[in-house]
Amino acid sequence: MIIDKERPEEVIQKILYQHGAIQMEGASSKEVYRAVSYYIRETIGKQMSQTEKKNKDSMTMVYMSMEYLPGSLLRKNIDYLDMQKSLEEALRSKGWNLHDLLSQDRELGIGYSDIGYLSNGLMDTFASGAYNTIGYGLLYREGYFRQVIENFQQMEKPDEWWVRGKNWLYKGDRKYRIKTGGRVDISMGDKGLVFTPADTQELILRYYDLPYLGYRNGACNRLRLFDHESITRRIKPLESTSENRRERFKQEYLLVSGALQDVIRTHLLNGRKIESLNEHFIFLMMDTNLLLAIPELVRILVDEYKMEWGDAWEVTSKAFFYTPLVPLEDTLITLEGKTFREWLPRLWMILEEIHHRYLNQFDNVGNIGDEGIQSTGILWDDQIRLYNIARVGVHEGPPIGYPLAVSHRRWILSGNPPLKDLIIKYLGEDFIRNPGEIKKLLEIEETKALIRDLEQVKEENKRKLAKEIFKKQGIVIDPYSVFHGYLKDISAPNRQLLMLLWILDIYLTLVDNPNTDMVPKTIFIGGKASPHDYASKEIVKLANRLAERINNDKTIKDKLKLFFVDDLSLKKEEYIYPALDITHSLTTPTKGGLHLAGLTAMINGAVAIGSIEETNLLLGEYTRKDCMQLFGITAEEVEKCYNSKEYNSQGYYYLNREIRRVVDALLGRERIIAEGEFKGIHDMLLKYNDNDFVLKDFAEYKSRIQTMEAEYLNGEKWTAKTLHNIALIGEFASDVVVARYADKVWQTSK
Repeated sequence: MIIDKERPEEVIQKILYQHGAIQMEGASSKEVYRAVSYYIRETIGKQMSQTEKKNKDSMTMVYMSMEYLPGSLLRKNIDYLDMQKSLEEALRSKGWNLHDLLSQDRELGIGYSDIGYLSNGLMDTFASGAYNTIGYGLLYREGYFRQVIENFQQMEKPDEWWVRGKNWLYKGDRKYRIKTGGRVDISMGDKGLVFTPADTQELILRYYDLPYLGYRNGACNRLRLFDHESITRRIKPLESTSENRRERFKQEYLLVSGALQDVIRTHLLNGRKIESLNEHFIFLMMDTNLLLAIPELVRILVDEYKMEWGDAWEVTSKAFFYTPLVPLEDTLITLEGKTFREWLPRLWMILEEIHHRYLNQFDNVGNIGDEGIQSTGILWDDQIRLYNIARVGVHEGPPIGYPLAVSHRRWILSGNPPLKDLIIKYLGEDFIRNPGEIKKLLEIEETKALIRDLEQVKEENKRKLAKEIFKKQGIVIDPYSVFHGYLKDISAPNRQLLMLLWILDIYLTLVDNPNTDMVPKTIFIGGKASPHDYASKEIVKLANRLAERINNDKTIKDKLKLFFVDDLSLKKEEYIYPALDITHSLTTPTKGGLHLAGLTAMINGAVAIGSIEETNLLLGEYTRKDCMQLFGITAEEVEKCYNSKEYNSQGYYYLNREIRRVVDALLGRERIIAEGEFKGIHDMLLKYNDNDFVLKDFAEYKSRIQTMEAEYLNGEKWTAKTLHNIALIGEFASDVVVARYADKVWQTSK
C-alpha cells in the first residue's frame, strides 16, 4: 500500500479486505476502527524509521519509567499527523463518521498514577521538540484494574485494554535474557577473580514498541515496552503490600536490565566500542527506584564485556543524569536486602563493592562513624539506600519544577477544544509549540471580550458534562451550579474523607431546612482505592452511599448533587477537568509526593483550594494569591503532632457541634446511613486519633469554600482568576520544563 498515491478510503478498504474480507459499508464499527488504525500506523511507522535514521549519529537520551498514560491514541495521532480533514471526508464518502470511531479507542493500561501522566507529558515533549530520545517501560497486559461499583463498594475487574489497545503497538522479534536467583561461584582467572552465576533461573523478555508522534513535525520517537509472561502482567503499586513491593522490585529490575541490554545492543550495532557508550547515550533518571540501573550497568560492563572496574565505573558515572521526582527528604527510598540478595546475588556483590569504594573516600579524610555511613552509605541495616547510589558519582541536577509537568497538547488541544479555540482566537497557534506564549493572555486580561469568551467556554464545557451525565445516569444537573471536583487515588492521606464530611454537613443542613439559602453545588469525586486498602475502599463506599441518597432526595431542591466517577480514566477526565469551577487538592502535608490533578484542573480554568503541602505551595507561587486558596495544618505542625503526640481528635469532636453531628452520622444517628455501616471510618477519626487531621482542618476548609462560592457569584472577577490559572501552562507545560533543563541534561544541542 502506498498512502501517498491512493485515497484514504481506498487504503482503508484494502485493509478491510485483508483482515475481514468485508466492504466498508457493511463493516462493524470495531472493524472500521481497526482498519483506520492500521492505515494511520503505516504513516507512523515510516516517520519512526526516518526519525531513527536521521538521529543515528547524535546523542540519544534514554528515559525510563514504570508507568505511562498516553490515553486514547486515535484522536491524538490523527491530530498530530494533521489527517483529520482527509479522514473525515474519506469516511463520510462510505457512510461513516469519524466521531463514532473515537468511542472504540481503548486507553493503554500501562500506568495508573501521576508518574504515568508526567512520563506521557515528557515523551510528548521529547517528540514534539525533536529531542533524540528513546523511552523504556513495561507492558502490563492486564493493566492495573478496572474499577466497578457494586452495592456501593469498589470491585476490581480485569482491565481488558489489550484487546484493542495493541493496535498501536509494533511487536519486536528480539529477546533479552536475564538471569536471577542461584548463587555466584568465585574462582581465580588470568586477570583476577572470576564471578560465575550458577543454578540461576533465566527470564525471557520480549517487547513491543509504542510510537510517540511529535506534533506535526515529522518526528516520531519509540517507547519500548518489555513483556514477561508472568512478572510484568499487572502493575504493582508502590504503596501496597510487602509482597507487592517485592514483585514491584522484580519489575523494576527487568525494566532497567532490559533497557541497558537494548541500548548496548544498539550502540554496538552502530559500529561503536563499548568504552564509548557514555559519549552516545545519556540516561535521564527521575524515578529513584530505577537507580538500580547504575550498578546493573557496572555489572554488565565488568562481567559480560570484561572491562576493568575503573573503566566500567568511568563509563557509568558519565552516563547517568539524576533529577529526582520528589524533594531530597522523600527520596531516601530503600529496598530489602534479603530479597535483593536472593534474587540478584551478583548484583548485590556489585552494590557492596560500590558501597565500600565510596566509603573509602571518607576514610581518607577521617572516620565518618555510623551516623555518616547511615546517611551517606548505600547499604545500611540490611537495606539499600537507593538515593545514595546517585551520590556516588553520577551527574545530579535539581528536581525539575518539583517536578510538575503536564502535556498542554493533551489537556488543551485534545481535552478542551473550546479553550483551545479561544486561545487561538487571541494569540494564534504559536502556543501549541511554544506554551510560554500563553502568558500573553495576562497582558489583555482587562479585555471585556476575552472575559466574556472565557465565561462561554466554561459554560459550554459544563453543559457538555451535564449532557453526558444525563445520557449515562439520567440525572439532571444545573450547569449554573458551582462544579467542585477532586480526582485522585482514594486514600486516607489524600483526604477525600474531609470532602465527604463537608458534603455530609451540607446535606444535613438541607435536610433540616430545604429552603436554606446557598449556592447550588455539583460535586465530583473520582479515583481508585488500592485493592488491599480496607480504609480507602470504605471511603469509596461512603462516597457512593452519599451520592445515592443525595441525588434521589427531591426535598433538597437540586441544591446539592454528588457523583462518584467510577473507573477514572483520561477520557472521563477530559469531560470533567474543563467543567470544574473549583478543584480540591487536600493531601495531608508531608504525604504529598507527586500529584498533577490540581494543576491539570487549574490550566483548564478552575480556581483551587488546597492543603498547605509542597505542590500546592509551588503552584501558589506562580499564580495570583486569590486563585489558589490554601488552608489548614502545615508540614511543620504535622511533624510536631506526630513527634509529640499532642494532637487529640476528640477535642475537635466535642468542641464543634457540626463536626460532632457529621461524625455521629457515620454511625447512622441521622438516619442517612445504616446503623454502624461506617463504624470503621468513625473509629479512624476518633478511636485511632485521625492520623490525617481531617477534624482539625474541617472548620477552616468549610469556611474557605463558603468564601470562594460567594466570590463565584461575581462572574467577571471570578473568570479573571481562572485566566491566571490557565496561564500556568506557561510555567508547567512539559515543553517549558524540558527546555529549562535540556542543555544541562543532553549537554548537546537537539
